[in-house]
Amino acid sequence: MSDGSPYPVDFVVPVDDEYRSRGLAALGLIAFAKALLLIPHIFLLLAYGIAVQFIVWIGYWYILITGSTPLWVENFEMIFLEWTSRVFAWFTSTTDIYPTFGTDEHHPAQVLVEAPPEQRSRLLAGLGIVLIRPILAIPHLIVLLWLTLGTLFLAWFGYLMILINGTLPLSLHWYFVGFHRWWARTWAWMAALTDEYPPFTLKR
Repeated sequence: MSDGSPYPVDFVVPVDDEYRSRGLAALGLIAFAKALLLIPHIFLLLAYGIAVQFIVWIGYWYILITGSTPLWVENFEMIFLEWTSRVFAWFTSTTDIYPTFGTDEHHPAQVLVEAPPEQRSRLLAGLGIVLIRPILAIPHLIVLLWLTLGTLFLAWFGYLMILINGTLPLSLHWYFVGFHRWWARTWAWMAALTDEYPPFTLKR
């Protein structure tokens, strides 16, 4: 990004009228009961998340040996990233459209990843194989951990605003999108969907 070009991974949820369901907001206010409606997604994502860790590791080996990642590895990783992104968007009321299972190019919450160059970094792949690559992401993970605590509070506050006004404040919409953008970029880098180290920012 030193040349001013945008980072190759982005998360977007278009702004609409921001009208949200007061019923869902009320469920969110009651000890995050809204999350109970996500239980099917949570169980499936836990299982898929375990599998995707092995796929990421296999992808490192492909890069180390061939210099590129096979399409099936990238697709497997993208399904996980897109799926978790839709779940997050619905939980935080960034959209009221319930997340679909797997992939859905028509859902308002979308992760955009530019195609990586044909030749990938064998050095980063080697670091991933010996689990050093995730260690290099620790500064991001520490910041994101603290931001997660604040995000949970803001999600609850957003439910309160929706219950009172019927809409999600635009400032909260942009914060939630920015927070998840940062998380998605960090995960994408660790999964070798991109070799460009993620920036420390909520912005695009």
